Amino acid sequence: MKKLLFFIEDEDDKEKRKTKRFNVYSQHSNDFLGKVKWRCGWRCYVMSYANDIDMSISCHKELNDFIQVLEDERTLNLKSKSEDEE
Repeated sequence: MKKLLFFIEDEDDKEKRKTKRFNVYSQHSNDFLGKVKWRCGWRCYVMSYANDIDMSISCHKELNDFIQVLEDERTLNLKSKSEDEE
């Protein structure tokens, strides 16, 4: 499947954050589409869209897959830390 999006980790204030944040761009036009970031109140990663964005189901699937990887990594890291403390 052709990639429609690309993700670049946001380096601003990286050392102050506990979670990763990514800028999301269109593969076709290089337009900035928004950010994937941790929403602490919801306890999950979310996409915060920039302006008026139209996305196809393929874009949503690619975005969902990317966020799922982040969630899985976070879960593994939390389990690893918990096991280290025992």
